[in-house]
Amino acid sequence: MSAPPAPPAPTSSPPDAATGAAHAGTDRGATVADGILSDGSARTLGDRLVIVIPPVLLILATFLGLVLPREGVVPHDGLWALLPAAVLLVLRPVLGRSLAATGPDSSALRALYTLHLLTLAAGVVLNPYLCIYAFVGYIDGERFLAGARSHLVLVLTALVSAAGQSGGLLVMLHAPWLYVLLAAVNLLLAGAMSRVARERGVVLDARERALEELARSQRENARLHEELLERARLSGVEQERTRLSREIHDTVAQGLVGVIRQLEAVGPGIDEDSRRRVSTAEETARDALLEARRAVEALSPHQLGVDDLPEALGVLVARWARAHRIVAAVDADEADPDGPHAEVLLRIAQEALANVVRHARADSVALTLSGGEGQQVLRIVDDGIGADLGSVGRGHGLDNMRARARAVGGDLAVDSRPGHGLAITARVPA
Repeated sequence: MSAPPAPPAPTSSPPDAATGAAHAGTDRGATVADGILSDGSARTLGDRLVIVIPPVLLILATFLGLVLPREGVVPHDGLWALLPAAVLLVLRPVLGRSLAATGPDSSALRALYTLHLLTLAAGVVLNPYLCIYAFVGYIDGERFLAGARSHLVLVLTALVSAAGQSGGLLVMLHAPWLYVLLAAVNLLLAGAMSRVARERGVVLDARERALEELARSQRENARLHEELLERARLSGVEQERTRLSREIHDTVAQGLVGVIRQLEAVGPGIDEDSRRRVSTAEETARDALLEARRAVEALSPHQLGVDDLPEALGVLVARWARAHRIVAAVDADEADPDGPHAEVLLRIAQEALANVVRHARADSVALTLSGGEGQQVLRIVDDGIGADLGSVGRGHGLDNMRARARAVGGDLAVDSRPGHGLAITARVPA
């Protein structure tokens, strides 16, 4: 009895199929299931190939069994082989839909794939060329099942494929050594492909982790870049404020002092109308000089290199109170003198005091500096006219203070109502 030509060996299985199997394995998650839509269709080209290739191989194997001569087990077994082939053709889309609905290794998938294997074994007995289609088991094992069951499917696929490659049941009975040899080759190739697929999965996992780490580093670099830009902007603002303060002091303020001295030097030998005009001009010049000095006070930075923050606030408030004749007090007994954002709090205090002069009409101001729980808190409260925060527009002063606090990871809150003064609370990390 001559054996029919053996169908191709498992090495004809597309390389991507084996790697696709691992990609769908439990270690990688249900990626193939994720690639299948609820209606059984696929999202990517690889997913479409996994769906299209099995029925194509099944039709090809059935056709070869019908047209090529061979030794049959039963009369006309080529026609009988159409029945398991038809069952397998129907099972393929059912398996895909079940995978999309339940995920891999569900009880329904296990039952369906057991039926698939039994039908395939019966089909190989009737048509050995179905071993061509049997190769999809190397993909299906890790696609539909998980753990030991997926490895069992690989072994059963190798045994069923060897049965077809040896020429069918009759040849297996007369030359069992051929079947054993082919089964060993199939098992060896299946194990090698599974090992390569798992290693490739490990490499892909490592690559994904490296990409995630790179993305995290890029986000961190972007954050640091934005922080550096913000610090550079604030530094530029500070330098410009210092320049403006110096320019106002050296030009406008000194010029007004000269004007006042000239007006004071006007002798008594002028008429009453001229005297009144000189007095008005002198008063106006003094008011302008006071405003210029207020601008210099608000713009000029305090040298924190000499004093710590509580002392710097004390000096600032004392000078401000003398200049504007407003009662002011500083309470910093519970404050930490060392803080990373002392200049920010000092600038906020300067801006808040400037707002008191411009808008509050206050008789007294209290500044409280405290700390604890990883933050420094500066609170400025006045007894002025207050404001309805819901109806008034935001000014540059509050915006600047809020921007300073947020630039260092802090926040600023404003509490006020008409007739009850205004309170500003700034919090920065300690």
